[in-house]
Amino acid sequence: MAPGRDISIMTTFRRSVMMIFGMSMLRRAARDPHRIPSRRLLQACFALVCALAGSAVSAAQPWPARPVRLVVPFVAGGGADVAARMIALKLQERLGQPIVVENKAGGNTLIGVQEILRAPADGYTLLWSIDQTFVLNPALYQKLSYDPRKDFTPVALAVTAPNAVVARSQPKDPASVADLVERGRLRQGELNIGASAIVSQILLEMFNNAAGIHANRVPFKGSAEVAQALMAGSVDAAFDGIAPYVPFAKSGRARILAVSSARRFSGLPDVPTLDELGFKGIDMSVWFGIVGPAGLPADVVQRLSDAVEWAVRQPDVVDKLLVFGFEPAARTDPQALKARIDTDLERYAPIVRKLGFKLD
Repeated sequence: MAPGRDISIMTTFRRSVMMIFGMSMLRRAARDPHRIPSRRLLQACFALVCALAGSAVSAAQPWPARPVRLVVPFVAGGGADVAARMIALKLQERLGQPIVVENKAGGNTLIGVQEILRAPADGYTLLWSIDQTFVLNPALYQKLSYDPRKDFTPVALAVTAPNAVVARSQPKDPASVADLVERGRLRQGELNIGASAIVSQILLEMFNNAAGIHANRVPFKGSAEVAQALMAGSVDAAFDGIAPYVPFAKSGRARILAVSSARRFSGLPDVPTLDELGFKGIDMSVWFGIVGPAGLPADVVQRLSDAVEWAVRQPDVVDKLLVFGFEPAARTDPQALKARIDTDLERYAPIVRKLGFKLD
């Protein structure tokens, strides 16, 4: 058990003993005032006053007065976990209390979400949230144990990660997005695009509609499999998270043709966005942020949101995020996170239904 928690428990215990002693003496005095010496009665009153005063001081302590849990609904060591721990270290520095990261992976983030649904709205249990939880799960599950808009308090939008259109750098492979589209038009139904995450598959559907082609979606379990298939020439291109392909691009083995974010990715500033290339309105970045239980106090939300804004602007954090394919969100305030949830819910749900994705 942490030393800080030991002290907190002992303080609470002493306060409880003082209160019990004081109340006991006062009850005895009420039954038989002549049997309790005045000195003992004064001691009882003093103990009771101290206990009540201690409780009032404890209740009035500003947040955070003790360690804060940050539940990460992913396995330790993955990109999402690494980003969460980077931010947690800076929040700890800013807020002056330990930020304890707890990995609760599984169930498409549902296991981690349950921790927040059960937690009191006191700011000491928070969720490292992702679009999977708030945007995709409501479209994928017919029965969901939570309402993404009502059961949480948006705190901060922290980082985003663009998807990318990637091809090998061999002469026979697409050299640009325009080249990829032209091949798709000449080979309708024959162009094979590797994709893993549901967001990447949604991106491909949007791209097909915008380009007027029908490229085949070749699903894989993860980005590692997509990258392997791409480099082996088993697929014509990949629509996937950007991070696994940066080393291939820097070594000259692959080309990152475009990113799917609204603005260029800071880590590869020469790579255009799909929007720039004429595919208007495509913004398919994965995003991560922090939420709390419903009813989180406004002062806690503000202090934590300000701390996240500070954390993601620190140069050392920015540099590390870029290595893993993340970058700080343009806006980090609670309103930005709420707006992103609302917008993506409206955009993604119809496409998920069209693609026939369902989970039970």
